[in-house]
Amino acid sequence: MAVGVGAAVLASGAAACTGAPDTSAQSAAVPATSASAAGQPGGTLQVLVAGTVATWDPQLMYVGPEAFFAQRTFVRGLTAYGTGAHQRDVQGDLATDAGTPSDGARSWSFTLRDGLTWQDGSPISCEDVRHGVARTFDRRTHVGGTNYASYLLDMPTQVTAEGLEKPVYAGPSDTAHQADFDRAVSCQGRTVTFKLRDAEPDFPHIVALPEFAPRKASADTKTDKASYAVMSSGPYRLKAPWVVGKGGTFVRNEHWDPRTDPIRHAYPDEIQVSSGLGESTVIQRLLNQQADDAYAVSWVQASPTLRNQAGTDLQARLTFPFTGNVDYLAINMRSKAMANPAVRRALATSTNRATYVAATGGEGAGTPTWSVLSPTVYPDSVRPPSANGVEGDPEAARRMLQQAGVKLPVKLRVVYARSVLADKAYAALAAGWERAGFDVELKGVAPEEYYVEIEKPTSVDSYDVFRGVWTPDWPSAGGVLPALFDSRINIDSSGPGQDVGYFSSNALNALIDEADATADPAARAKVWEQADSTIRGEVGYIGLSATKALYLHGAGVKSYEDHSVGGIVDLATASVR
Repeated sequence: MAVGVGAAVLASGAAACTGAPDTSAQSAAVPATSASAAGQPGGTLQVLVAGTVATWDPQLMYVGPEAFFAQRTFVRGLTAYGTGAHQRDVQGDLATDAGTPSDGARSWSFTLRDGLTWQDGSPISCEDVRHGVARTFDRRTHVGGTNYASYLLDMPTQVTAEGLEKPVYAGPSDTAHQADFDRAVSCQGRTVTFKLRDAEPDFPHIVALPEFAPRKASADTKTDKASYAVMSSGPYRLKAPWVVGKGGTFVRNEHWDPRTDPIRHAYPDEIQVSSGLGESTVIQRLLNQQADDAYAVSWVQASPTLRNQAGTDLQARLTFPFTGNVDYLAINMRSKAMANPAVRRALATSTNRATYVAATGGEGAGTPTWSVLSPTVYPDSVRPPSANGVEGDPEAARRMLQQAGVKLPVKLRVVYARSVLADKAYAALAAGWERAGFDVELKGVAPEEYYVEIEKPTSVDSYDVFRGVWTPDWPSAGGVLPALFDSRINIDSSGPGQDVGYFSSNALNALIDEADATADPAARAKVWEQADSTIRGEVGYIGLSATKALYLHGAGVKSYEDHSVGGIVDLATASVR
């Protein structure tokens, strides 16, 4: 579900993050990059958007900047993430709290707050929550967004003509299977209960995704502009119909009651969104700050080189948050060379993360990491395990190979998605590997062809090392490790799925099951730490870089804060002077 070796990376760099290898840990937090001060109400905030907005339909939104913008302005969920020091804490939003589990976390109940209304003044009901979730099962219209409901909820399934197992329920119009959905998602007064197939301790985080937002059935329409129609449950509503490629203005929703909303301060009176812009145009406007652009924010990433060109005034308007993305190397556990643990350890020992980060943009673009868990998920991931860890030690790696009786040089076939920066980065890595005794063959593949290439069953015979990138859909190690390394959900006759290196470990699978069955957050965090250590101990992957974004905002923006989960400016707290 998240962006990884089998999906395109969000160009925005937005990502879901957390403060520890578990969803609810609150210690050792990575502080939000911020120029915050007390916000002040009033004024108009400008939002500059490169390209077009894909949709404002919550059930069609995937994680990323547009979804986070919506969730802080007009789409409220059962749960949401806090602000400031509590950015990584999932908490009740429309619901009174972050949910109550039962049946070993196979059932979750959420009770709606009193006084919740839509922008037309009608109450937000439990049935609206059910309708929103039901929409995600209609495969004729649900062509985007996430689809956790369809495989988490306890519902009968059938095998489609394509050989895929799908729920028999097909959305709100499917009266034949309505009873199946009613058993899985039920209402009792203001309480909605979800019955799951398996235990899911992270479910409070999952229902924070737009997929689980309520939807008023009467707001559904079949017109060609349906995906831009907004029925607000938050502090802002769309003033006039959205104009594709141009934008629109969000004004205060008179029926939003701040007493029901513990998260959104909603300081600006209006938020004007200008879309259809070029990325260079956005950055230039933010640099020049002409007229209203002094009150503008954007989720367009500026070049890391801007960090070195900035004067004092400009420096105060730059932020460098972690994106949640992690660059890593997936190791082919079935290749002749990598099947030898000594060879894998030598490869890891000779990996120069410093040169990789330098080649991909320097400290403004990333930080060396040893874990596939971003520092926004696990802060210790960027702490070197030894004094020479950042630059690697090719000579020590060569000795490892020689002591293990490995014949040198060791053939190493590496595949990655080609770009100007990637070419430089992998050439830099290859230099260290060759000093260690590897004979490196690099193959750059066009980005649009890369994932097709590495997910083929034949890739196991063609490459020893694969470039990987991952961004979790929700801030937890549970949104990373199973998706990438649980062979039970990845590997079959059709290929390796996200587990392109065919990593398979009974010990890891047992830890994943243990984490899923552990209710206590602190105890679960320890299990996830152990799971990650298990994979790294076998050198199932090699972490390279925890990537960063560089954002620029106008000097007239006050209480600016990049959100560690949303990955962009937090409109719940931003204001204008």
